[in-house]
Amino acid sequence: MEEQKLKEWQSRNAILQKAYNDYYFASKQREKDSALNQIQRILEWPPFMNLCEDYTACVTGISRYGLDYNSEKCIGLIDKIAKDEMDYNF
Repeated sequence: MEEQKLKEWQSRNAILQKAYNDYYFASKQREKDSALNQIQRILEWPPFMNLCEDYTACVTGISRYGLDYNSEKCIGLIDKIAKDEMDYNF
């Protein structure tokens, strides 16, 4: 992945990982709902969306239905790519 794209990927991943942690450590439903909305918006970025579609994760329903196994797997893969632990070309 070229450096500029990797930097943008890493920047968006940092926001995604924060929202993901906010979701899991939220003590109120309102906080969880807010984090889910943010997660969905971030995952709708086309390169993230394409990766999620490759792993059959339904991004568009996250804010309404929550995270499922595939969407959580996708979030983990995005993090690995950002840390340069996995190659991905988009």
